[in-house]
Amino acid sequence: MNYEIQVQQEVVIKVQKALDPMGVETRSRRRLRRRVYTSTGPNFLIHIDGYDKLKPYGICIHGAIDGFSRKMLWLKADYSNNNPKHVDRLYIDHVKKNRQEPRLIRADGGSENGLVRLLHVALRYDNWDQQSGDRNFITGRSNQPIERFWGNLRSLCIQFLRNLFRCMQNADILRGTDPVHIECVRFCLCLSFKRIWGSLYSYGTCIEFEVSDIQTPFIE
Repeated sequence: MNYEIQVQQEVVIKVQKALDPMGVETRSRRRLRRRVYTSTGPNFLIHIDGYDKLKPYGICIHGAIDGFSRKMLWLKADYSNNNPKHVDRLYIDHVKKNRQEPRLIRADGGSENGLVRLLHVALRYDNWDQQSGDRNFITGRSNQPIERFWGNLRSLCIQFLRNLFRCMQNADILRGTDPVHIECVRFCLCLSFKRIWGSLYSYGTCIEFEVSDIQTPFIE
């Protein structure tokens, strides 16, 4: 909100020193303490999120990570990570395999998480713990563990692929508006992503990387 108020910088500094002298001193020394992430135990809090860096090239990634152990619970490349049914299916498959639902889920406020929220609340609605009912699904922008994993994944392979595709576009080898080119990218990355599964162990993360069965359409 813009109040069209003009204040001199010196006045703002003086006010900050008067209101929060310790904070100003800490910031001036560059000794700010970052918040420490903590989780009670395995399967207590999981973080889910989508990754769209390769979306212009037809590849969308969705993942979930355990906040305590940093174990990757699922990591799936598909046509879309914004479809609530796709995200819901990933959650259901995880619960079936683990034979237990997580106590808390943290995600952003996107519409793709709507079904997961309803299902998770329903599964834990009658539990007697403090996180039962509507309190077991946390929505917010901060999703530190999964965001950190996306950073690792980007350093490992995503940034290389983005640079490669940009070079191909500049050379007119790849056209993002051509559905045939996009299907070719999906077909090639299907095999590549399965090989990346082994490389991700170097980060101390035990994951199961899944890639949807991508079928190239018949071209006359």
